[in-house]
Amino acid sequence: MLEPRFALPDAWPQDRAPILASLLYGTSPEAFAVEERGAPPPAAAEGAHHWALWVEKRGLSTAAVASALARWAGCPASAVGFAGQKDRYAVTGQWFTVPRGVADPEPSLPEGEGWRALRLYPAAKKWRRGDHTGNGFRLHLAGLPLAGAALEGARPAVQARLLAPIANYFGPQRFGVGAGNLDAVQRWLAAGALPRGVPRSFVFSAARAYLFNRLLAARVTHFGLTTHADDHYDEAGVPTAPLWGRGRSASRGAMAELEGSVLEPYGDLCHALEHAGLRQDRRALWIRPEAVHCEAAAPQQLLLSFELPRGSFATAVLAALGPATWRPAEAA
Repeated sequence: MLEPRFALPDAWPQDRAPILASLLYGTSPEAFAVEERGAPPPAAAEGAHHWALWVEKRGLSTAAVASALARWAGCPASAVGFAGQKDRYAVTGQWFTVPRGVADPEPSLPEGEGWRALRLYPAAKKWRRGDHTGNGFRLHLAGLPLAGAALEGARPAVQARLLAPIANYFGPQRFGVGAGNLDAVQRWLAAGALPRGVPRSFVFSAARAYLFNRLLAARVTHFGLTTHADDHYDEAGVPTAPLWGRGRSASRGAMAELEGSVLEPYGDLCHALEHAGLRQDRRALWIRPEAVHCEAAAPQQLLLSFELPRGSFATAVLAALGPATWRPAEAA
């Protein structure tokens, strides 16, 4: 059982009042559609060492498809490339790469239960984590506006909210089903060794994400999302907070004081991340969705589409609209 210091709140603080009284998403895989942006660079046949495959999947994890492609290509699962994990309870499209022998003819498009490759071409390199530019989302949402009237009336306010800065929290997916990855973090600290059965990358990313969300929550509570004289900015001019690891934090002044007060109870976790060899990085405190479009599908339903940079979560965008509940069809 998680200790209180690693418990997830019902909702992370937001800098603006909610627009919707309730929001339900994920009621079917088709209601949560995600498409990767960016693609592996193509190569001439004589210089190609990989096949790039555009794969559509439904109700499957990215890891499951990668394993299936490894069997199809006759290579280790570690040789299959992909840029990021895509939601399981969704319909998603993303690129994978598999090694290609020089003499291989162009193969037919593979497919399996819950997935199929729709495009294939020779690629110059393995598609790696973070190589994509972002993701496009198309969501079918059910909910109620604050006044209890039809959602059509709330549509302009929803669209306007999504064009303003939104707190760039890590979504619940990062912490695993039932926050199981945070439970693994707790076991790691208690035992002094990484737990078996959970990939170390899941443990590390959940730990860093939890600390970042705590920092962002404190920032929103004490300073909001407006810029501050002591902010450290990224290349786009957006304030940042640390993803913890080895190295000196770039935070200063009031932001350094806030960071110290938030992280002080988690000194053992910070120390463990540093000694695990992770290098400290920075993450933007807010995001601005692009290509935002909102329309009413029914009196209490919305169709919402937008694009996000890599590493940002659609679930964090939905949380900025109001109390959001994920309910996949399998749990209905």
